[in-house]
Amino acid sequence: TKLYLSSSNDLAQPHTSCFYPILKSWAVSGKMEAPIMAEHLIMWMQHLQMKEGIETAAPDTVCFNIVLSSWLKSKDITAEKRIRQVFEYMDKCARMGCSEFKPDASTYNIVISSIAPAVKKYYDMGGARRADRILARLEKGYLAGDELLRPDTIIYNQVIDYWAKTQSFRGHYLRAREVLDRQITMHESGVRKCRPDTTSYTSVIAACASTYGSKMEKRRSFDLAHATFMEACKEKYTHPNEITYGLMFKAVGRLLPNEQERDRYAKTLFGLCCDDGYLGEMAYNRMREAVTKKTLVELTGGKSHGNFPAEWKLNVKTHFRKGFQNKDLSKSKENSKKNELRP
Repeated sequence: TKLYLSSSNDLAQPHTSCFYPILKSWAVSGKMEAPIMAEHLIMWMQHLQMKEGIETAAPDTVCFNIVLSSWLKSKDITAEKRIRQVFEYMDKCARMGCSEFKPDASTYNIVISSIAPAVKKYYDMGGARRADRILARLEKGYLAGDELLRPDTIIYNQVIDYWAKTQSFRGHYLRAREVLDRQITMHESGVRKCRPDTTSYTSVIAACASTYGSKMEKRRSFDLAHATFMEACKEKYTHPNEITYGLMFKAVGRLLPNEQERDRYAKTLFGLCCDDGYLGEMAYNRMREAVTKKTLVELTGGKSHGNFPAEWKLNVKTHFRKGFQNKDLSKSKENSKKNELRP
């Protein structure tokens, strides 16, 4: 840059791509000052563009996304606020006619990811609402014709997970299901990247299982958990895993007030879980909490988890490698069994 500005070498004209490696180096450096230095570099690029007339040095969306990712990795307590400020600046410039940069799907993903500490660490009940609104803006932009804002599965799963963890918000499980329904609608409209997966359905069940309130509220929540579980079983690209079953057992134990109903539902769920080979420790512990001692002995023969038949636990660890699917199972056979499951 100095060579070009001093007219020593006209061939040394800086280009946007020349700044990528420097920005990335700061982003991955792990240093406390990294996001600030990355922002200063963006400012220098804008100075070169506007004050020095070097249009080729203008920062683009990639540059801004690297700065945002630098803030995200910094773990700074103010990271979410600063990421949101940069995001809004990008959006405002785009609306005012800036052609060099504007938020894309990756930008939105970073903004929503930055809310995670507020939800998971500080239990901020407004975090899920903020993420949902950002997602709604992404959806609106894509539906208006901006292909750069095409949503994917990850961004929907993040927002569903935030609602699942916002237990202090009344009706949080309904909001989680609402986001899943939007995801399904978006996928059915032709956006293949946002196809709901096992995590999508499991997170909604998690939201239902953590519901507090009256018997009526718990019943409503359990019915939604059951419907979501059944839907996941019937979908072509989803399959309940160890976590899904564990959360369904949790829902049974926490949401069904009648002991006999809990035992009856848990028996059927236990059979399906064993048939699928997903009776991991989580599922077993949740099942044990949901049923009476008599039913527990009846189902397990009084054995501990370590002494269960190997086929009951066959797929507990393999679902992470196989995308939550056991390709050796017959889908039609599974669905016929799961259709027998009723609350």
